[in-house]
Amino acid sequence: FEEAGFKNLVTKGRQLSDFLFFVLDKINASQKEKLIEIITPRSENEKGCQVSILMLNRGKEIFQALTKEGVIADWREPNVIRISAVPLYNTFEDVWRFGAIVSEILK
Repeated sequence: FEEAGFKNLVTKGRQLSDFLFFVLDKINASQKEKLIEIITPRSENEKGCQVSILMLNRGKEIFQALTKEGVIADWREPNVIRISAVPLYNTFEDVWRFGAIVSEILK
């Protein structure tokens, strides 16, 4: 933590969440109908590294499939999956892989 520096971690955290928004938007665009609604504000001043996604269809099934794939996420009733790309130990590749896993689950 000291080596990375707090300011750098905050910057990377914002970049990771922006990238996660991008990945989720691309997944939605590739579907016949919208399946994901991002309910976390996109404004830099209103968000951290955690992104909440409202699953419009098959939410619990998708969450369980993510868990089987080793993705650590949080389920909130009635239909919300929370994902955190934590800057101290997550990478942009981790976010990309998460998107690939979600895309595969949705096939």
